[in-house]
Amino acid sequence: MYRHTSETGVDTGESTDADQAGTTASERFAAGAVVASTFEELAPALPNEMAGLRRKLIHWLGEFPLDPDSKHDITLATYEALANVAAHAYPDGHGWARLQARREGDAVTVTVTDTGCGIPATRPRVAGLRTSGGRGLLLIDQVTDQSDIDSGEKGTTVRMTWRPPALRDAG
Repeated sequence: MYRHTSETGVDTGESTDADQAGTTASERFAAGAVVASTFEELAPALPNEMAGLRRKLIHWLGEFPLDPDSKHDITLATYEALANVAAHAYPDGHGWARLQARREGDAVTVTVTDTGCGIPATRPRVAGLRTSGGRGLLLIDQVTDQSDIDSGEKGTTVRMTWRPPALRDAG
């Protein structure tokens, strides 16, 4: 998990921020620094809370040797999925969004889940010229290496995967 509180007096083998001061994420990664490979947060499905989740994801991504374009694509697609939760999942305005991210090998997978009303089966995945919506899912498809959407009466799960060049090269 991203949040970790070590016990007093127990050596976890993790470097502190002070130990890593003046180093970049790439330098810490190359030096074998311990980097959280998973991230998970749950927040109320409100626009300001979704922005907070985006900031926390950006911080977590900063621990990996990712190029700026990859970080941008991951952040953009994730925020689109989160914004959809805030805007569409809970018509009554009350619900939660779960953001999970995982780095395994050369891949970063981000999953956004809600327990809202789901995406209507009749909703097209192509944006209309005069609509204010419909572009988020199309954008997600365009900036991910793979995306899957599972939606029904019990909510929606959007799973997005990237294989950034820097992680493929890092071995």
